Amino acid sequence: MTEELRVGVVGLGRFGLIHAESAASLPGVQLAALCSRTQSKAEEVAQRYPGAAAYDSVERMLAEAHLDAVLIATPHRQHFEPAMQAVSAGVAALVEKPLTTSLAEAHELVTAAEQADVALGTIFQRRFVPAVERMRSAIDDGRLGRVVAAECLAHLGRDRQYYEQDDWRGSWDGEGGGALLTMAIHYIDMMNWMLGTPTSVYGRWATLKHADYIDVEDVAGAVVTYDNGAIATVQAMTTFENGFASQPSPTVEHRAPGFRLAVHGAAGHSVGVAESPELVQAVNDLWTFDGEAQLAAEWRAAETGRPSVPEFHRRQIAEFLDAVRAGRQPAITGRDGLVALEVVKGVYLAQERGTAVSLPMSDADRRAADALGGGAA
Repeated sequence: MTEELRVGVVGLGRFGLIHAESAASLPGVQLAALCSRTQSKAEEVAQRYPGAAAYDSVERMLAEAHLDAVLIATPHRQHFEPAMQAVSAGVAALVEKPLTTSLAEAHELVTAAEQADVALGTIFQRRFVPAVERMRSAIDDGRLGRVVAAECLAHLGRDRQYYEQDDWRGSWDGEGGGALLTMAIHYIDMMNWMLGTPTSVYGRWATLKHADYIDVEDVAGAVVTYDNGAIATVQAMTTFENGFASQPSPTVEHRAPGFRLAVHGAAGHSVGVAESPELVQAVNDLWTFDGEAQLAAEWRAAETGRPSVPEFHRRQIAEFLDAVRAGRQPAITGRDGLVALEVVKGVYLAQERGTAVSLPMSDADRRAADALGGGAA
């Protein structure tokens, strides 16, 4: 494929606009179509991008715009339908996380894309952060020896106004989950990328701070085991003050800590990243190799405080479109999105059953997990 890639964007909220701007900035890419729930919104955004047609129907967009790929940034519950429409039309699809809110839908979508040999990806843009790539390279190079353990922390803050800015936020029916599904899933995917294939998960969740206006979890903890024997822990919460908040608390000086992932190996070394506060570029806060303390300090000095949005969305979108052009699978696939979703929804199912859930889930377990808390599509 040598001509320009024709790309469409479905969903024109905050992240849809980031997708559109990212695609439009890339060489060899024509932002050809923009789709929103209302024609007026699509036309308003299309005015910024010469050559982009406006649509209020994904079906009509796919029929008329002759697209090579679509970028999907609709609310969580509305990911599946446009993604499946694109795959069914032979058009590559890159979907914001979570891939879907339903495991049954995610499995159906991934299976359809693989059988049709259509590229399907999930947005986990933090994998493209240099500090994260260094972690993965150290593991791939065998510098940690056998990977034995990891801890994944999402110590975040949200407030009432955050949840009330969109009618779908904070509910099982609208968002499909809380601190795990919407926030921690980024670092759960990253943990999977570092450790391998998860084989079981056990966890608990609760709504302890925001229960007056949400019904999804704001606190959760989990233990995940992997096919190489490694054991990882996950802690996710949105109970801190001054995180990604609409109005920072005037009574609390410190910021919510943010995200952290650390990985430990049998060779006695550890590597880690910290994103503090949330949405800045993560840095290597843990790097224990002999003689490399100064090198790690130089990395931190160069990278601390940089914003992470929209740069790493742009990098992932560029990689995905390169994969489409080359006819290969993207670095982050739809199946990666399914695996991360199974870890999250496995926590919900484990709490219901009081026992660990085997991964990958059976069809029966996927249906059972989807039925919890309004989680079924």
